[in-house]
Amino acid sequence: MLREHEQCKLSEYKGLYDLIIEKDSLLRKIKENIDFSFVNPMLKESYCEHFGRPAKEPEMMFKLMFLKKLYDLSDEALIRNTKVDMAYKFFLDMNPEDEPVDSSLLTKFRKTRITEDILEDMLGETVRQAIEKGLINSKMIIVDATHSKASAKHETPTQILRRATKELRKEIYRTQFDISGKFPEKPIETADLREEIEYSKKLIEVVKEVVTENGTPKAKKTLSRVGELLEDEKIREIQSAVDEDAKMGHKSEHNSFFGYKTHIAMTEERIITGIEVTTGEAPDGEYLKKIAEQSKGNGIEVKEICGDTAYSSKDNLSYAEQNEIKIISKLHPVISNGNGQHREGFIFNKDADTYQCPAGELAVKKDMIKRKSGNKNETMRYFFDIEKCKQCPKKAGCYHDGAKTRTHNVTILSKQHKGQKEFQETEYFKERAKQRYKIEAKNAELKQAHGLSIADSKGIIAMRLQSYFTAFVVNVKRIVKLLEIETA
Repeated sequence: MLREHEQCKLSEYKGLYDLIIEKDSLLRKIKENIDFSFVNPMLKESYCEHFGRPAKEPEMMFKLMFLKKLYDLSDEALIRNTKVDMAYKFFLDMNPEDEPVDSSLLTKFRKTRITEDILEDMLGETVRQAIEKGLINSKMIIVDATHSKASAKHETPTQILRRATKELRKEIYRTQFDISGKFPEKPIETADLREEIEYSKKLIEVVKEVVTENGTPKAKKTLSRVGELLEDEKIREIQSAVDEDAKMGHKSEHNSFFGYKTHIAMTEERIITGIEVTTGEAPDGEYLKKIAEQSKGNGIEVKEICGDTAYSSKDNLSYAEQNEIKIISKLHPVISNGNGQHREGFIFNKDADTYQCPAGELAVKKDMIKRKSGNKNETMRYFFDIEKCKQCPKKAGCYHDGAKTRTHNVTILSKQHKGQKEFQETEYFKERAKQRYKIEAKNAELKQAHGLSIADSKGIIAMRLQSYFTAFVVNVKRIVKLLEIETA
């Protein structure tokens, strides 16, 4: 239950804050310049109006979450610091003698109060306050994506399924040994996923009835887990038993990561205005429209978009033309193709400088097909690992049994982008492109100072919460910094 009015408690020690908290303290500056009163109305719907125990004021809990991200702390460390740090208590509107909440309440607050539908509103609030203070004047957004490693390790589907069946056998050996003699023969260590799936299905047939009727809770749970993995061969899509949303992505051709991406739009004043969180294999350029529209919705007039070559695709150039936006992004001769093959789900991965198939696998080599006729465009041919294609969960309609190669051909149509090519040679383009470095610095701040380099928890919903809260924190810091510059 949410209290309508928090009772104000007077403390004889309040005057200590004036003596202890310095005027140039970051938390004092934030408290004096950022209005957090939006929190209670925003979160009102997530509380029961008339029933339950009185809840801690949402604004204070939200501020605790803010401190957690500001200083990149664990829940326990945050509460320990709050107990002894007067600046924390001052920022939280606590009395000097007050005890902080239990750290377990932070987990509950994150999971039950900060819902996905308020994340964009939360970010938009910082943009609104920056606009109200006259801090945003630019009409350019700078776009990029930064990666976050998952808090779980990457595994192959075979490893995941093999471990699940091993746990099931182990529990049956322990509690229902009499049926273990009926187990099918285990696949050899080098068996592929197809063989492991067939074995798992046979194992379920043998033990299902006995485990369902008389098995231990652990056996029933493990049996259910194996069944879930086999349902519609879901196992082929999973890359971690612990974090089923995380996916393998690429920072370069030979440098990969396992986790998520946060796609960011930011003004020249370094205020983040748009965010989209995806799994690691997602291409950067496909989210330009989403974060540009989000920026517009947050009150930004977008006339220019600055980014690297990932953002100069045909679709993005078309979107920009329709909305009278200049794209400050150099063309790539491959990403600018117009032969319609993008419908197959093959996309250009600018980090690896090669094509990526619908299953997230990179091409292993490429070559150029030269045309004898001088009036025909050249074609780049990309080759994929045929052994992976044979086992791919998405091979239907893509790989044909017996095929010795799987290629993806791209016709290079630089003429179609003549206007953009001419634009990128102008002095205006070159000068405006110099602003792109700012988002690199912002990405570094998000990851190095506020923990976005590694996911706090499991799943894409938790990653969205982490990314948005981190963006909220850096926006607040930037607003305070801009106000300092303005008054200097």
